[in-house]
Amino acid sequence: MSSGIKSQGYTANLDFFVGTWKYINEATNEEFILKLRKSVYLTRYEIACLVGIYMYKVNGDVVINTMDEFDSDKYALDMPVMATNFVLDRSLLNSQKLRIMFDDRKYNKYTMSSSLEIVSVSPAKIHWVLTEDEGDIVYLPGETVKPSGFSVPVNMILTKVSE
Repeated sequence: MSSGIKSQGYTANLDFFVGTWKYINEATNEEFILKLRKSVYLTRYEIACLVGIYMYKVNGDVVINTMDEFDSDKYALDMPVMATNFVLDRSLLNSQKLRIMFDDRKYNKYTMSSSLEIVSVSPAKIHWVLTEDEGDIVYLPGETVKPSGFSVPVNMILTKVSE
């Protein structure tokens, strides 16, 4: 017999990150939009998190758009973006920074080594940093080699444009 007991963990400040965020680079004519909402996912723990979608344009042309997935009932880890600062030890909680799990739908690759961090509260700004996961990737014969990097910018300051 087993029990379904969920242990307690901690998150903080997720509400600050909820909403629509935008990055515009006029010099390179790039626009990136990130939209986040609250969610939870279950492992051994019930983990409060944010899930989200993104759109990236260059010269007005859409490079990648996952906006249609925002209201889906997909499991949190199946969303294009999942973010949390969940910890088991409250003393390790960083209310200013979230870990991002990012699914690059264009390059068909996933990273868990990225972050969102508060830059300022007024105006609300966050720092988006995507990092390749460390370690060697082993490909099976006939498997397509994934491109290096990401299909979206990896280092941006985003400004909140709506709740």
